Amino acid sequence: MGGQHLLPPDGGLHELADVRRAAEWTEATGRWLAGLPAAVLFTGICRVHRSQVLQLKGAWAQAEREATLVCQDLAELHVAAVAEGHYQLGELRRLRGELAGAEDAYRQAHRLGRDPQPGLALLRLAQGRAATASASIRAALAAVSADRLARARLCAAQVEIALAAGEPEVAGRACEELQQTASTYGSSGLEAAALQARGAVLGAGGRPEAALPTLRAACRRWQELDAPYEAARVRLLLAAAYRALGDGDAAMRELDEAEAVFGRLGAGPDAARAAAALHGRPALPAGLTGREAEVLALVAAGRTNREIAETLVLSHKTVARHLSNIFAKIGVTSRTQAAAYAFQHGLAAPGRG
Repeated sequence: MGGQHLLPPDGGLHELADVRRAAEWTEATGRWLAGLPAAVLFTGICRVHRSQVLQLKGAWAQAEREATLVCQDLAELHVAAVAEGHYQLGELRRLRGELAGAEDAYRQAHRLGRDPQPGLALLRLAQGRAATASASIRAALAAVSADRLARARLCAAQVEIALAAGEPEVAGRACEELQQTASTYGSSGLEAAALQARGAVLGAGGRPEAALPTLRAACRRWQELDAPYEAARVRLLLAAAYRALGDGDAAMRELDEAEAVFGRLGAGPDAARAAAALHGRPALPAGLTGREAEVLALVAAGRTNREIAETLVLSHKTVARHLSNIFAKIGVTSRTQAAAYAFQHGLAAPGRG
């Protein structure tokens, strides 16, 4: 988060991705602040860092509460901290597949002066806009050309985006820079991220035999750091490497574990991808979850929100949230356009009643 952190020790730890020390320092600071009678400002700032640590450790509901409190408590006191709180909300919503909510949170962060990267570029990727995501992350890297630590998180995102956009050379260069930064600073989180990126590049380059030990090392590092989401994402890469080597049994074990973790965390899009790979089904387009595909099919069938809620036994509010996410993912603004998308992508049959 660069110079936006107001507590240098923890800000530096987070930027270095030194997860263990960041967690220890944040908890110690929280206990100290709890004993002070008028520490609203610093308590709110500490909550930003606590939210980041909780997110990494898989406590997403608690992480969201902390970030929300930052936005409420510091609304009139410190703009930078509130901006960071909104960015954190954007990250959590993006991971859950709540893309419309993530877009709004990133815009709030930007309005308050916080660069919404790399989250916004990853959001574009989740929306199926790989070319836009690629241009976005390139621009973000150009804006921080001299700050190696700020570039590290951007490089990690660029590897993922470039591979999805069919730009292996770009991914390779980003991976090399991330590896160099990790080697220079020797922090736990950066090393794990660099191993993950290297394994992804090797796997995408048709070298599963080289990718496998690298990815296993990355998964082990994330597990040691108690970072379940990151470890589960590596398991998806491991499954692809095992399958490329003909070991379908090992691939199924990795996918099964990844699906369980994603489901427990509420990472809908990732859970859908893991389930599709696990059960031999093609992945749904635009990162749609299974439930969102069901809602979209009913929209294409001409059902109202009320009828959809009754059919799927959901609340009206939940249906509305699903529709908002669907529209954001597939890039439409009306039910008619959504129905057309469903027919074009085989998610609904013409004439279905």
